[in-house]
Amino acid sequence: MNRRDFSKNVALGALAGSAIQLTAATPRRSRRENHYATGASEAATSTSEEATDAALWALAEGGNAADAYMAAALTQTVVEPGLTSIGGAFGMTYFNAKTGETKSCIGKLGPAADEPYDFDRQSPLVRTGRAMPVPGFVGGVHVGHKSFGQLPWKKLFEPAIQHAEEGTKISPMIIEAAKRRGIVHREGKALWTRDGRFLNYDEPLVQKDLAKVLREAADGGPEGFYEGGFAKNYVERAKKDGGKMSATDLKGWEKLTGVRSGKPEGNYRGYQVWAPRAGLLTYALHLNEALDLRSSGSSRSNPDSAYKQVRIMEEVFLSAKGYSKKEHAKFTSVDYAKKRADTVLNGPLRKVTIDAIFNTCFLAIRDKDGNCAWGTHSINTPTSFGAGIVVDGVYAAYAINRDHVRGKGATAPGISTNYALYRDGRPELIVGSPGFGFVHGPYQIGTGAIEWNLPLPAAVTLPRFSLPDRNGASYFESHYDPQVIAMLKEKKIPHRVGRYSTSTGLVGALLNPKNGSVSVVQDGRRDGWAKAV
Repeated sequence: MNRRDFSKNVALGALAGSAIQLTAATPRRSRRENHYATGASEAATSTSEEATDAALWALAEGGNAADAYMAAALTQTVVEPGLTSIGGAFGMTYFNAKTGETKSCIGKLGPAADEPYDFDRQSPLVRTGRAMPVPGFVGGVHVGHKSFGQLPWKKLFEPAIQHAEEGTKISPMIIEAAKRRGIVHREGKALWTRDGRFLNYDEPLVQKDLAKVLREAADGGPEGFYEGGFAKNYVERAKKDGGKMSATDLKGWEKLTGVRSGKPEGNYRGYQVWAPRAGLLTYALHLNEALDLRSSGSSRSNPDSAYKQVRIMEEVFLSAKGYSKKEHAKFTSVDYAKKRADTVLNGPLRKVTIDAIFNTCFLAIRDKDGNCAWGTHSINTPTSFGAGIVVDGVYAAYAINRDHVRGKGATAPGISTNYALYRDGRPELIVGSPGFGFVHGPYQIGTGAIEWNLPLPAAVTLPRFSLPDRNGASYFESHYDPQVIAMLKEKKIPHRVGRYSTSTGLVGALLNPKNGSVSVVQDGRRDGWAKAV
C-alpha cells in the first residue's frame, strides 16, 4: 500500500459502513479540496491525509472517537517524523456523549532518575543523550485505550505500521526541516539520505526500524515498548553520550501517565471554556467580550479590532509569569477580565518574548454517537526533530532543563494549544494548533468564529499574527488591510510583515452543533486534511 491507497479505501469503507481493506489506489486530490468538510455524523481533521484517513478507518472498524484519535496519532508519528514521535509525549481529551463527562489522558516526558539535567536549552548538551527523557507517548496511548477505547489494542497500530513498512511521501515542509535540523547524527543520515544524497519530495520514506518498534508495542503492549529491544537500545544510546538513563527508568513509565477530570469554566458569549490548567486562554476570551471585540468588526480590515487582539495576547503572555494553581480562579473569572480591560487596552505597550514548547500535532474527531476526541500530542520540545537523535527509527525528544522533565514543564504556565467551547454541557467548537501556532492561532480562529460569526473556512483564512520573536516582534500576514499595518507603525508595535505563512502557526477546528451536521477545517497554510462522513 502507498499513501494514496488508504485514502480511497477509507472513503469507500466509511461511506459503506463496512470494514476497510487496505488495498487499491487512487490519485491524491489537490490541497485546496481538503481543508474543509461537512458530514452528517463523523468527521476528522488533522495535519496529514494519512492521519485523517486512519481516524475514519478506525471509526469504520467499530471504534469510537478515542480509538480514532489514537490510531491517527500513531500514524502521525510515521508520516510526520520529527514533528511528532513515539519518543515524545501524548495527550488526548475525550468527551463521552452518553455520560456528558470530559476527561483527559496524558503520557508526559519523564526524567532519568540519576540525570541532573543541569543545563538550559542553549546548552550543546540538549543535542546529546544526556538530555534524552523517558518517553511517555506509548504509556499515554495505553491509558487512553484502557480508559476510553473500544477497538483491540493491536488494531490501533495497523495504519502506522503499514505506512512505516511500505513507505509514505513526506511533506516538503518536513523534508526542508530535516535538512536544517534532522541530520545531526549518523542514524539521522541513514534515515534521510539515499546514496549520499538527501531524500527527494516524491520518494517514499520507508521506516522499517520504526515499524519494528511499533510492532513491539502492538504485540507486547507498553511493556513491549519500555522493556523490549527498543528500550535496550534507547538506554545504550543515552549512555553513549554520558547520559544516566537506565532500564529501571523506562520500566517506571506508568508514573508518567494519568487521567484527569475537569469541567468547562467561565462564561464567554454564553459558552464555557474547556482548557483545564490553562486559565489564561479563558482569560483571553473573556477579554474579547469585556473589550467588545464584536462591535469593532473583523480584524482583517479594522485597525481597532486588530489592536485589541494584539493587546489581549500581550496581556496573556505577560500574565503567564504570575499564573499558578492558586491564581487560576482569578484568571477564569469574568469579573477579573472586566476589571483589567481598560488597562489591557490603554496601558503602555510592554515587550513580550515567549520561550515555549512547540512541535506537536493537532487532531479533532467526532464519531457517529457524538463522542469527541481532540488534543495536541507528541515530541514536545522547542525545535523540530528533538535532539536529532534517532534510536531504531524513533526520534528522541529532549529535556530543555530540569523543570521540563521533573514536573513543572516548560511551556508558558496557564496557556494551552487547544480548547473547546461548551454549550448545554457539550463541546460545540473545538480549536487547536499543532504546536507552533501555540495559543495565538487557536485564539484567533475561535475569535473569528464567535465574535464575527464567520464560517470555519473564513475564520481559518483570516490574516493572523504570530508569537513574538526573541526581539519581541510578531509576524503579521500581509493580507491584513493596509490600514491595519499602518496602525502597527503608528502605535510602534514591533512587527514584521510577510505573506500568508506557517510563520503564524497552524490551526484546525471542529464545529459540533447540537442539531445539524458536523464540520471540520484544517489550515490552508499547510497541506492538512479535513474529512467528514
